[in-house]
Formats: sequence, structure tokens, C-alpha cells
Amino acid sequence: MLERKLVTILSADVAEYSRLMAEDEEQTLRIFREHSQTFQALVAVHHGRIFNTAGDAILAEFTSPVEAVRCATDIQAALRTRNDQLPLTRQVKFRIGVNLGDVMVQNSDLLGDGVNVAARLQGAAAPGGICISGSVYDQIRNKLSLGFESLGERRFKNISQPVRTFTLAGTNDDGQLPPSKKSSSRPGVLVKSIVAALSLLLLAGGYWAYSAYQRSPTDRFSAAPKSSARAPAVAGPSSTVTQVDAKNTAAPAAKTPTLKVRSGSATPSDISRLMRNEEVSANKCSGGSGDLDETGSACAERDRLVEVLANRGWCYDKSWQRCAQ
Repeated sequence: MLERKLVTILSADVAEYSRLMAEDEEQTLRIFREHSQTFQALVAVHHGRIFNTAGDAILAEFTSPVEAVRCATDIQAALRTRNDQLPLTRQVKFRIGVNLGDVMVQNSDLLGDGVNVAARLQGAAAPGGICISGSVYDQIRNKLSLGFESLGERRFKNISQPVRTFTLAGTNDDGQLPPSKKSSSRPGVLVKSIVAALSLLLLAGGYWAYSAYQRSPTDRFSAAPKSSARAPAVAGPSSTVTQVDAKNTAAPAAKTPTLKVRSGSATPSDISRLMRNEEVSANKCSGGSGDLDETGSACAERDRLVEVLANRGWCYDKSWQRCAQ
């Protein structure tokens, strides 16, 4: 007759163990041995017994589900402290599963579905996380101050019946619980919303830039301030270029230069070109380059362009005083 008993099984193994060994066998083995020593010490503290090891897998039994879960949380907390001292890609993280079930005793080893379910729960846990079965949850939910999230009934390979599965809050590396099936679509919806909002912002910014680029060059000049009694009022409530009555300007009619543009027919581009030329000449006139002939020519060109602008009915901020005179 085989001996049977009801025990709590803790199953653990290392996540991504094959990759860690392929990258650096000696370092991985050294870290694993150090973690295993901490693992064994904590199992003993919580009155448990390690009954089997194979490669990176460790199996332990406990008479109390409460002690088994306490041991699992202590192990993950201790190993997290050790892993924090290592680069992220070299951290050795355990996944742990805990199940309460009836098992068979063979010498010092334990066999049966109770052990197999614990191993499947361990595979469902995140690196650094813990999963427990419904049978364990029923025994500890009113005895431990821990948070739980139900992952529903899950079917595992070679396990005939679905297993109620729970995960412990705060046992994952980022302190977040793995999402359940009901909430798995929420991240996708959130990403789509963010992308849509950014697209609208880009479209609005592009439209604004295009509108600013298409704006008339004369819009860039501010309206001229009210000056002396001889300066006329600004025409229009919101125009950024000040139009002045040519009849009220100080430029005499006899000195009006010949310009092949009839009064009122100047286009914004012509006005903008005259303004730029007048400003260049004014800068040369006041620059004092040392060449008297060049400076005199620049001043004469500046005065001529000011008169042309005044007779066309346009004055702007930088030439307002000269235009009014």
C-alpha cells in the first residue's frame, strides 16, 4: 500500500534559465547557488522541507498552506534584493506556484497530481511572481494580509480539471498584477486613444504653420502709432499695415518719382519689396561705412523709396518718422 498525505506543495524554477546559461554559464551557476542557499534557509524557517531538485527546479512541502505562502513571499522579497545588485539581463528570477493537494509518498519524494498542479501554477507566474491554487486561497484568505487577484479557472497541460488560479499582488517585478482575460484589451484601447490624440495635434499644428506661411508678407509689419498732427489716423480696426492718405503726406508733388504703378494699384508683394529695399538703404545710410559717396547714395535711395511709399499711401513702423517728414 502506498502512503498518501495532504500537503502544500511549493514549486519553483528560474525564468529564462537557458538564456542565462547560454550567455554566461559560470556566473549564472554561481548566482543560482547563492539564491538556492537563501531559498533553502527560508524553507527551513517556515517549517518546510525540500524533497526534490532537478536543474533549476526546486520542490518543497509544507504542512500548512499559510506557512507555504509566507515562505514564497519571503523568498521573492529576499531574491529581489539580491537581484537589484545585478544588471537587469543577468538577474536570476524565480517563478513560484503553490498548491494544496493529496500526494503519494515514495521514500523521501512526493508524487501525484498535487505536485503536477503546483508545477503548472509555477509556469503561469510572472518572473519574480507567485501563483496559488483555489484550494490554497480558501485556506489563507482570512489569515494573511495579502492582496489577491483571481485569474479565473485555467486549464493546464495534462491536468484533467480546470484549476482556480490566483496571483498575489506586489510579487511581480514592477508591482503590477498580470492582466486577466477580461482586461487584456484595455492596453490596446489606451494606445489607440493616445495615437489618435497625437494625430489630431499634429494636424492642427500643420494647419497653423501652413496658414502662417500663406499669410501676406505685409501682415508681418505692425500698425504705425499715432504721430504728430500731420500724421493721419490708422485705416481699419485690425490691419497690421498702416495705410496713409497720400494727399496728407509731407512729400511735395513735384518730387514724386516716376513709378509705373497707378495710385491704389500696388500689390502687397510690391509694397513688401519697396519696404525691404528702403530698410536696406536706411541701414547703409546710417552704417557709416567710410565711403562718403556710397553713404550718400544710400541715403538718397532711402529718401526716394520713402517718398514712393508715402505717395502710394503706405507707411510702416520703421519708416514712419521719415515718411511723415
